[in-house]
Amino acid sequence: MPTTINGIGTQYYGKKNPRIYFDQCDSCGGHCQMTDYETGYYFVVLFIPLIPMGKKQILGDCSSCRRHRVMPLHQWNQLREEAIDAGMAKLAEAPDEPQRAIELLGTLTVFNRPEEAMDLASATLNSHQDDIDVQLGIGSWYENQGRKAEAESCFQRAIELDPEYPPCVRIAAINLLESGQPKLAAQQMQSLRHPSENYEPALFLMLAQSYAAAGDHDAALREYAEVFANVPEAATDKAIRKQVKKSEKAAGRAETILPKKGLFG
Repeated sequence: MPTTINGIGTQYYGKKNPRIYFDQCDSCGGHCQMTDYETGYYFVVLFIPLIPMGKKQILGDCSSCRRHRVMPLHQWNQLREEAIDAGMAKLAEAPDEPQRAIELLGTLTVFNRPEEAMDLASATLNSHQDDIDVQLGIGSWYENQGRKAEAESCFQRAIELDPEYPPCVRIAAINLLESGQPKLAAQQMQSLRHPSENYEPALFLMLAQSYAAAGDHDAALREYAEVFANVPEAATDKAIRKQVKKSEKAAGRAETILPKKGLFG
């Protein structure tokens, strides 16, 4: 990490080829905006760059804590070419295996080759229009790139192929929750309830929050209670406890479904 004392020391200057994405920071643990970019590393006096000390590749610069990883740019470039060449060779060996294309798509994304990645995504979709896992995989990739329309098109195609496939059920349920239809979402989610191997507590917390937003606090509390029964640690989360207390107050509940936390609950 660059260090300066009274304006003298080392510092990064410049930012080229940035890649912005959201991920969990390895240092602070937050889900934040992260940035990869190329920069120059300089010896500075009074914060003025005087002596270039090489070019660097910054990886995962966290918007919250500002911690990141760094490596010499020439090493990064070598690693990029080797990884992309290996991915392309692997795909060439078996061009009909879409998973290899999706792996290469991830490699192109990490190494900030967006145009090539977009071309590969489009070509893979065209070649595997009836492969539900391809539709879901590339749909998720589009979603991560902020390409909402393309992502929704892939997800809709996946649902058409098999509406009972658990990932498709999940997508349809989330769409209903986001459109403020918790009752329909709850019907959609029945096959995902515990003890299903596809059970996701977070999805049912979303359902509870959607019920609460719609003013159905009794239904919200039923969903919270079910999540707590299956995942007791969820009841210790400060934000969730606050939501539960708000619903209990709105529903006129005299007793809480929350376990006591500390001396005062």
